[in-house]
Amino acid sequence: MKYDICVFGGCSLDQTFFQNVDGSYDKVPNSIAPGGKGSNQAVAASRAGARVTMISRLGKDEIGKRILDNLNINGVDTSHIEMVDGLNNDSCNIYVDINDKDNNMERITGAIDSFTPDMIENNRDVLLSSKIIVCQLKCPKEVTIALINFCYENNKTLILTPCRPDKLKISDEGNLELIDKITMITCNKKECITIFGTEDIEECVKKYPNKLIVTLGADGLIYYDGEKVIAMPAIKVDVVDTTGAGDTLNGNLTAFLVEGLDLQHALRKAMYASTMKLMKKTAQAGMPYKEDLDLFIRNMRNQDFHYSKELNYALEIVKDSYELVRYSQNIKIANKPDSTLLTESDLTIERYLISKIKDKYPRDHFVTEENYPGNSLKDRTWVIDPMDGTNHYIKKDGMWGIQLAFYDKKKTRFAVIYLPEKNELYYAGENIGAYLNNNRLFTPNIVPINQTVIEFGGSIYKSPKAKILCLKKLMDGNVLKVADVEYINTCCVSYTNLCTGKTDGLIISSKKPWDIMPGELLCKECGIRPRYIDVNRGVRLLTNNPEITKLILPK
Repeated sequence: MKYDICVFGGCSLDQTFFQNVDGSYDKVPNSIAPGGKGSNQAVAASRAGARVTMISRLGKDEIGKRILDNLNINGVDTSHIEMVDGLNNDSCNIYVDINDKDNNMERITGAIDSFTPDMIENNRDVLLSSKIIVCQLKCPKEVTIALINFCYENNKTLILTPCRPDKLKISDEGNLELIDKITMITCNKKECITIFGTEDIEECVKKYPNKLIVTLGADGLIYYDGEKVIAMPAIKVDVVDTTGAGDTLNGNLTAFLVEGLDLQHALRKAMYASTMKLMKKTAQAGMPYKEDLDLFIRNMRNQDFHYSKELNYALEIVKDSYELVRYSQNIKIANKPDSTLLTESDLTIERYLISKIKDKYPRDHFVTEENYPGNSLKDRTWVIDPMDGTNHYIKKDGMWGIQLAFYDKKKTRFAVIYLPEKNELYYAGENIGAYLNNNRLFTPNIVPINQTVIEFGGSIYKSPKAKILCLKKLMDGNVLKVADVEYINTCCVSYTNLCTGKTDGLIISSKKPWDIMPGELLCKECGIRPRYIDVNRGVRLLTNNPEITKLILPK
């Protein structure tokens, strides 16, 4: 079996003591639960949605069984964990300060000390079949060295958390070479100072671009991307317990890297996960599940947005509406007066969205494709296209979506575009940015004109003369001046292609509010604004590439 992540590390039973108001601690722990850095990181990554396995050793007793059961419950594969008779399990006494919520730990090592280098060769196939390997420095150093060398020789991604930073001091012979072989190191400020022998954290990260990530507690984290130092501020919440916050960040970071996010997006999303953990007592109890993290990110990001309640509600009901038609088999198809197609699924989604919005906001207005197409825009109007790209829905090719915009006080305030079969949920709010699956979308990169892709969006037969003229401008005789020209008769797909950099320019002519309002707000929040090619017919060019603008717009 192939795994996303293999955690090579230890487990323990944590006994947590929370400080009393008078500064004392009870003699009996307030909580007893499985923990340990290896176990914590595995659980965090699994809850984030990754396929996780773990290589470890446990004493074959009731404590070991409890630790193993906890991993299984959390979806971690435990088939590569050895249960050894007569081996003491690791334990940890954690004392949480009542003021700063930080902790002091008394670790009693057991099984972790029994790790041997042959565990690597014995689990060779598991390591090679995993996309990312995660380890710490808690086991004997020769074992970690063997693992680092194995990953380096086999070109495997290795992320190390130096919880025993003294073992990696650069002043010790051979450690600089070891550091060079590690793909990524995530450490806190104290660990960084111990390893590199300096308090100049910025200078440390500059030596290891996209490799050394240093967490700074209430000051967030810092790393160097090869061009500039990236300082990510902490997410402000009331902290209850810091235990396991670093493990939560690491587990989620690894899961999001496997998912395909770039380092900056993966780190920021992992910081939200770590923040959620800070709000609950004990290490694993606060580690979020994927769906809870998505909701938390949206709520935190939008909390200062004037229409945050409406936006969060829209995101919820748009996703729910798809579930009503997800498993539809016999799709009833009809023709509308304009010869476009209509299915029962279009009507089902629209009815559901209108009903849910009326329940929550009974005085609001609607402009929708099927039931209220002739309504005018007023204050607090919901603009709904229940199924943009009905023909694609019928053909089941995934190139369709559900879209919604909210209009108030003469402006589009937020928009949602959901491409369910692509698992892509886009949203934008006025002056708060545009997002795809909770990851911020930035202005697309500008590429040379001969590398650009231009898309004609919406109905190709509307304003054909203007579009044919545009096509001629994109050609030099029979040769394209650009890399490619595409056409998709689904506005929401066209707009999202542009915002995500799949295309570089969009030529579109629809005037229908449900077709254009969601996508144009998304583009606006990505720094892309429409320019008119034909004002009378509403033919517009959207691009942030000045060469495309120069090529297409009338002189």
